[in-house]
Amino acid sequence: MAELKLYTDASWMSPWSFHAIVALEEKRLTYKIETVKFPIPPNQKAELQGRALLGKIPILVHGDLWLSESLAISEYLAESFPAPAYPRLFPAHLGDRARARQVMSYVRTSLGALREDRPTSGVFGRAVEKPLGDKAKLDAADLLRVANALVEPGKTSMFAEWCIADADLALSLMRLIGHEDPVPQHLIDYAMAQWDRRSVRRYIAHLPTRS
Repeated sequence: MAELKLYTDASWMSPWSFHAIVALEEKRLTYKIETVKFPIPPNQKAELQGRALLGKIPILVHGDLWLSESLAISEYLAESFPAPAYPRLFPAHLGDRARARQVMSYVRTSLGALREDRPTSGVFGRAVEKPLGDKAKLDAADLLRVANALVEPGKTSMFAEWCIADADLALSLMRLIGHEDPVPQHLIDYAMAQWDRRSVRRYIAHLPTRS
């Protein structure tokens, strides 16, 4: 099997690198990591664009394939290393699989104000004492509405079994939890259950030591 390598950000703060690494870990695959400092130097960015089409991090390298965009990476891993030989990343049920993709698209294309006011540095690093702006409050309310509709009290996954969308939704909730913003207890429990998964713990173990 061709070697797997993942180019990730050197700060370990990217939610999209988080997604890709959790996917690799959940598949129980052997891979190497190459860290890239932001902003990416122009010469390195040009090289990455030449190989992966888009000079964005994360980038998965598998043989001759260089692939960027976190969703494309997890989809590729799911199809290249399918169940039952490897653990699933996406639900087996077609409708649940579509819903998982919907959730992952939602946290990437919506919630812009929330991401601005509650960056992942407050999840993986030190939280900043800053009140939510009006637009971020609307994003937070919508995130909680969506999460409440998907996660029943007492459940640790959206569907019958864990999927990669759970990691993405939990990270979005952790933006609020990490700053002690109001979040229903069952959603806190859900997010913390994701944080207790081996894949997430292995990601967190790489985080720089806080000063």
